[in-house]
Amino acid sequence: MARARERETRIPACEAPAPGTIRLVEVGGHRVGIFNIEGELYALADRCAHRGGPLCSYGQVANLVDVVDGQLRIAGELTLVRCPWHKWDFDVRTGTCPVDKRLRVRRYTVRADGDELVVSLDAP
Repeated sequence: MARARERETRIPACEAPAPGTIRLVEVGGHRVGIFNIEGELYALADRCAHRGGPLCSYGQVANLVDVVDGQLRIAGELTLVRCPWHKWDFDVRTGTCPVDKRLRVRRYTVRADGDELVVSLDAP
């Protein structure tokens, strides 16, 4: 049972991140960023898949922009995290890079348990 605790951490649900912000937690020696997109919580490793930069620690939350009928449009509001080192973006919901789908950031499980959030190193 002690091993299960090393693979997860709990925080009060009231400390969940607001949309557009990142909440960092430590889980079993790993830094994990928690994101809130339209009320859904997602967790990503704090390591950029491009060059290992501090994706969640120093990254920025950004909008997904796409071209629709020749016009730039927001396709996903506050759904990306941008690495501070080389400005690579990753979709928080899937962990994938919109520019190169082969690049993927590790995702983790976030779930509610009463008045707490449980962040686990298990894949969602």
